[in-house]
Amino acid sequence: MMPAARLFLSVLALAAGLTAAAADEELLKTKPPADMPPAPQGDSPAPPESRAAKPPPTAPSPGVTEKETRPSSEPGMMGLPWPKSPEETAKTLGNLYAYLATADDRRLAGEIGAAIERLWRLEGGDTVNLLIDRAELFSSRNENEKALPLLDAAIDLAPDYAEAWSHRAYVEYRLNNYQAALGDLRRALALEPNHFRALDGMAKILEQLGEKKAALEAYNQLLKVHPNIEGGETARDALKKELEGQGI
Repeated sequence: MMPAARLFLSVLALAAGLTAAAADEELLKTKPPADMPPAPQGDSPAPPESRAAKPPPTAPSPGVTEKETRPSSEPGMMGLPWPKSPEETAKTLGNLYAYLATADDRRLAGEIGAAIERLWRLEGGDTVNLLIDRAELFSSRNENEKALPLLDAAIDLAPDYAEAWSHRAYVEYRLNNYQAALGDLRRALALEPNHFRALDGMAKILEQLGEKKAALEAYNQLLKVHPNIEGGETARDALKKELEGQGI
């Protein structure tokens, strides 16, 4: 558990920055940061997809029908209703993982994956997700030193939330803290074994560090969960060919 003073300062920083963050987000929609440096050498793990600009649908208000509050069919939900409880969320995720693993259409698989990522965010709660969104904004402007304390606070508030660990892993990677990033990804996967963003990041970091057999295992697991993830099969096959030439 982090010291109370550090958590208090993190939450104060979040509250003080919300107005500025909203303005920054509008700017980022129209103009990318001019001073964004290139990512570290080698393939970098894809950042966890930001859902700040597209919040998950909310449950209908009393007296208002679901049809009046949101579209009748959510993209990627395969006709399943939007869950309204943790138990429903777990059941819906299980069904969507099954669809994702067997989808034979890349576009449909992308929609299912995006729906799954929106469902992941339901587990965090408003305060923790605001901390993550604020950290994402700093990271997108290459201010990763400012993003890290917010993610530390998110993890202390919700240590069982896989998304907090996954997002901090990406920031650690951007700061060249590769072992710390791997540790965070392993925590995310312990909480959510089907977290394809964490598997993708782990495979890429392991390959970059020269741990190619471990990277191949991570790619194989990734493709079991999300066979159509962009670049996954190509990266796996290239690594497998390289290792076979070395006599694995």
